[in-house]
Amino acid sequence: MKCPACRKKDLTMREIEPDLWAEVCAECSGKWISSGNYQKWLDIRGEILPEIPADEANITIPSFELARLCPKCRRILVKYKVGRNIPFKIDRCSNCAGVWLDENEWETLKSRNLHDELNRIFTDHWQAEVKREETRETLKTIYKKKFGTEDYERIRTFKSWMQSHEKSGEILAYVRDKNPLQF
Repeated sequence: MKCPACRKKDLTMREIEPDLWAEVCAECSGKWISSGNYQKWLDIRGEILPEIPADEANITIPSFELARLCPKCRRILVKYKVGRNIPFKIDRCSNCAGVWLDENEWETLKSRNLHDELNRIFTDHWQAEVKREETRETLKTIYKKKFGTEDYERIRTFKSWMQSHEKSGEILAYVRDKNPLQF
């Protein structure tokens, strides 16, 4: 099988975790994990570990823009966003369900305990949550730019207080009133 990234190098079978075998590229260090090998590994592994929250560490992942072909069945690989403050996308074959991971992607997923949840990343539910996360971050950036960071934090604090208050409706009406009573 040829590397989907380098497109020239042959992949070599290697154990990347105890009992998890993948085809690895000697040139770019990418990894092809077949669906069958991954499922066997999950079955042996047993318990899925809880996700580790993101830290602020920089993740260096090479970016590739060209469409890639599955090294097994030659279909175009589909890119899936990981989300959860992980900047890269994972390539997956919609035909054979194999997964291509570029250099450092497996290690990054492993550092966050997401390596045992690859199958969940490809679900509609996961992808919808990634989209919601991106929308929240975009709105946060827009509001910070519009109000300034300090005022944005004040507004968030006030909003949180107001929403938990038993008279939140009345407070909102007062705030929105163009001619509120001056007390």
